[in-house]
Amino acid sequence: MPAPTDRNGSKTAAATPGSAAPTRFRWAIVALLCAVAMVLYIDRVNLMVAIAYMKEEFGFSEEACGDVLSAFHFGYAAGLVPGGWLADRFGPYRVLTGAGISWCVCTVLIACVGQDVASPWFAVVGVLFALRFLLGLCEACAFPTFGKAVAQWMRRTERAQASGLIHSGAGLGGALAPLFIVWIVVHLGWRESFVISGVITLAITIVWAWLAADDPAKHRMVSPEELKLIAAEKEEMHSQPLDAAWFRRAARSRSLYLLCASEFFYGLGGFVFMTWFFRYFRDVRHVGDMFSGFFSSCNWLAMAIGAPLGGLLCDRCVRRWGSPWGRRAVPLVSIVASGLCSIAAPAIANNVASAAVFALSAGFLYAAAAAFWSTLIDITRRGAGIMGGLMNGIGSLGGALGAMFFARLIPVLDYQGALQCSGAMAIVAGVVWLGIDSSKQIDSTENRT
Repeated sequence: MPAPTDRNGSKTAAATPGSAAPTRFRWAIVALLCAVAMVLYIDRVNLMVAIAYMKEEFGFSEEACGDVLSAFHFGYAAGLVPGGWLADRFGPYRVLTGAGISWCVCTVLIACVGQDVASPWFAVVGVLFALRFLLGLCEACAFPTFGKAVAQWMRRTERAQASGLIHSGAGLGGALAPLFIVWIVVHLGWRESFVISGVITLAITIVWAWLAADDPAKHRMVSPEELKLIAAEKEEMHSQPLDAAWFRRAARSRSLYLLCASEFFYGLGGFVFMTWFFRYFRDVRHVGDMFSGFFSSCNWLAMAIGAPLGGLLCDRCVRRWGSPWGRRAVPLVSIVASGLCSIAAPAIANNVASAAVFALSAGFLYAAAAAFWSTLIDITRRGAGIMGGLMNGIGSLGGALGAMFFARLIPVLDYQGALQCSGAMAIVAGVVWLGIDSSKQIDSTENRT
């Protein structure tokens, strides 16, 4: 076993060859990815709160609010496949470093919108749509890159747990954002909330750039023993570039198509928590700004709890039952349960009880998040970036369409009916998992069990 090297490939002496106990630096990488996911979600969720105050300042219509809220998802959907390709081509270290800087810039620029009081509202909407679209485009590389990093750094039976922790970081970011943004808006203003969000993003990006690396074999903090431990459960230590034969196999992968279909309905079922939820409790249930922010935070806190628990349970199911049921069981049950809760919650008159059931729905929904990414990596480690981008892009398209058409469904079905439609979409997303088989690999012609 060669000695570990630094990021540039030069030999290091940080690990002692005869050391009996392996290092656990791979989990430090997961912690860094959690921090990046946290600021990722602060930057995307902040508009959910700020849009209510921006609507009052600029006089937006409901449809205009829906269009601005959907812009991020359209940009995100458009950028996911290119973002995944970037992750496969250039590696997580460089991609996340550059992306984090771009998130900071896009977020801060939103604070500059509409400072000219003579600007008509429709011009403000157009600029906001463009900036949020650009933010979505820049953030699109994140989860495919997370998936690539997990594929590089983690053992097969640790992947869902690692992915769950990363999604938990995203959930914590979403949980902090509503109360954090409400407090800043009330005391400083909505523009200041975007500036502060951007500064936090830049700080985390600098930490990532300082400590991270693409490959465990090229990091000075990874011991030979840990490297052997990681290699023991990897399909191969260094994945080969994608070729025409690989793409032909991918085009014939039934499980890949079904993963994407489930992700689409998953986006249709979950968009409410990122876009309309704060407005629903503030303007329809009239519970006030702080309570609306608190209820929104409860959803994200439930996601932060549900994601790592779901990932841990998913890995345990794989160890017990193998594939496909080991990967299939958690999302099948949890996404359907989420949809049922989303159908029930709007019909509950008591605000606290309704918010609690919504939070339960959010927790069940995110309990399945790790299963999508760990299943995708099982199917293809070589194309984890680009195929993860495709899968997540289709899910984001579902979220974008949901956010845009939600405002247009309200006059027809009212808020309760529109919310229940999103719950029904989640049930469809869960049922699709009956056909997904993680043992059918794209990378090789042999199936793994």
